[in-house]
Amino acid sequence: MNRQGISLALLIVVVYAFVFYFSLSTEVSWDSRGEFNHPANVTVPGKVVVDMPPELELISGVYPELDYHEEFENSLKGAITEVLKSENLSPKFAHVRPLIVFPGEGLPSRINNSVVIIFVPFYGHENRVYYENCYASILVYMNSNGDVGSYLSVEEKYSGDSRKTDDLKYFATDLFRTARARAELDGSPYSLKVVYWNVLEVRRGKLSDKGCWDILAGEVGEEFQEWARTLRPSDEP
Repeated sequence: MNRQGISLALLIVVVYAFVFYFSLSTEVSWDSRGEFNHPANVTVPGKVVVDMPPELELISGVYPELDYHEEFENSLKGAITEVLKSENLSPKFAHVRPLIVFPGEGLPSRINNSVVIIFVPFYGHENRVYYENCYASILVYMNSNGDVGSYLSVEEKYSGDSRKTDDLKYFATDLFRTARARAELDGSPYSLKVVYWNVLEVRRGKLSDKGCWDILAGEVGEEFQEWARTLRPSDEP
């Protein structure tokens, strides 16, 4: 084989090796992440109410052909359920954010269980030949004392203008301060955490064994577990 043939063969080997590696590898990255934390070991009922983004459920119901919406929702639910069960807790997926507020009705203030509220301003999915990207802007509010009112009041302040949530740092800072001030005023023990990613992104090779949304939800689950470990279920055997 002449020198030109050897060079061509080496080039083909390098290209195939690159494609194979690219198809197997995964990469997680983010643009601006932050968290605010007040950890404390607290005794709570064994059920945790989790409010998923209504948009995920509505879009997957209206546009079933856009299956990545349902995949994102199911991956988040799966990661949260796995974390809670590992801490002898159980999730109850229910909306504490009212979809419609009628005139004269007030917003809910507190529930009798620990609460998790997930806010997702945007998310998306891109499919390529050898890999796929999934990404989302996410904020997660976790509070052991069931304080829903703090979240709703801050969300109302930031709703209606997407520019206010382009950088979730301000939403998260305001939310943590509001919830902490209310908890300190109440005087009872509480465990509080707010974490956000302006953009959390996963690049997954097509031959990788885990789904793109599963990997992304796993990143959220790791932050969620840190808070869940502070909860001691009152009905634990």
